[in-house]
Amino acid sequence: MDRSYLLIFPFAIYLFGLLKQRRTTKAKIPPCVDIPAEDIFSKPKEAYAAALQTHGPVIAVRRKGNLEYIVGPEYARHVLTYDKLFSFEQGSAAIMNLQPLMALTDGSLFQDLNDFVREGIIARIDEIVHRIFPIYDRDGRSFIDAVRSRGKKESQPDSFHHSRDTISETTLILLLGETYVSTRNMRIIEDVSNGMAELTGQYQNFSFLGKYLPWLWMFLTWVNVILIKIPFGFLRLLGPQLWADVSRYEDIVASGIPPREEPKNVLYFIVKAYASGNRRIGLFRRVYIGVLLLCLIFAAVHTTTVVSQWVLFQLAVHPEYLGPLREELLRIREEDESGAMRLTAASLREAHLLDSFIREVMRLKGDTISTMRYTTCDAALGEYVIPKGSFVTPMSCMVHENPEIFGDEATDFNGFQWAEQNKDAAMTGAAHIVFGLGRFACPGRVLAINEIKLIVLCLIGRATPSLLEGRFEVTDPLNTVTQPPKGTLIFTPLEQSLL
Repeated sequence: MDRSYLLIFPFAIYLFGLLKQRRTTKAKIPPCVDIPAEDIFSKPKEAYAAALQTHGPVIAVRRKGNLEYIVGPEYARHVLTYDKLFSFEQGSAAIMNLQPLMALTDGSLFQDLNDFVREGIIARIDEIVHRIFPIYDRDGRSFIDAVRSRGKKESQPDSFHHSRDTISETTLILLLGETYVSTRNMRIIEDVSNGMAELTGQYQNFSFLGKYLPWLWMFLTWVNVILIKIPFGFLRLLGPQLWADVSRYEDIVASGIPPREEPKNVLYFIVKAYASGNRRIGLFRRVYIGVLLLCLIFAAVHTTTVVSQWVLFQLAVHPEYLGPLREELLRIREEDESGAMRLTAASLREAHLLDSFIREVMRLKGDTISTMRYTTCDAALGEYVIPKGSFVTPMSCMVHENPEIFGDEATDFNGFQWAEQNKDAAMTGAAHIVFGLGRFACPGRVLAINEIKLIVLCLIGRATPSLLEGRFEVTDPLNTVTQPPKGTLIFTPLEQSLL
């Protein structure tokens, strides 16, 4: 029997091999673009955008000793959502200098943080806003009283410190409970937040060593934060109380009390997760709980305080928005049993104009690069292949100012456009990656937006913000998400408070 037709199989295999080889040879490494270090730190938006427009949608740039792959709007969504190829956990740990912590936790650090924020905070957001509004209301009133008492514009209290103190107190209550609230503990929380900000590179761009000798800067920072600030601050002062509360919460979990009687703080939720089944929490797990708390403190205090300042500065620059926002405040405020005005989670959800304004501030405040991803293998992006073990990040400002999405006026500030589109400030999307995108989008963004709303409303309901000399400067163009604007906010008290 003639079986010559079987020869087609090796021929087909040969053709398949040629085709595969051809496809492989077509794939190429993105071009490495030499951008001067000074341009990266002083005008990163212009430098990166020009390089992407000249060399294509994917480029490689060397910064702080690392080779980073920058992608334009075409591939931003793919990079942020396809975590099997572009790992959020590995990328964040590496760029934030947290690799040792990831190693100690078998890579579960960020997932654990997500889970505890969702369970301990977001699931209880209505109750939380009810608990924290009196703090924001009290501090807003005392801040404006201090403004009145000082008189001179140049000597007014600092709104950044005001917001940070308020958020620090809130963080103590939500993470650890009311019994931890004290001036000393608030200073500890702020010191921890600043220390973690240093550790994760938030001030690196201000240092000569950070810019040009990053390995030395990283070593010195680790020594300062891990071996000095945290042990002699957070652990020495709060450690004994935390240790005792972990043991106390273990007993509460073992007793099987009803959920409504359980402590309402994140530390309890963490202990409950690790002490289920009458297990005792050992030394290593207790240390890990401390690590989780340190990360949560940093995320809760530092970035939320910074963004609140961006919103207040932009309100000072765009005073035409104050009237509609105050009218909205009059509509959404509620009256409590005593007849006093208050804000609840339900009323804050109705603050659509303020939601829109905050979203627009975050869109246009100039974020240059998004959260880092780390390739888990040779990863294809269009005609390019990014090697395994590489940093990859979308260029945020090109996503947020994409004329294909936002039209010819993409860079114009339009504070209320999102109210018309029914998109709130915490909503993520392919054209709004302030909070990331996909599985690892910031889990605490709902709380952060509610806190920013409370800060803003408790201030503009009592005073009008303006800027001394009518302008402000961007402190760190490469890192606006963790650095507030530089300028002096002036508050002029209203004749009659709206709260």
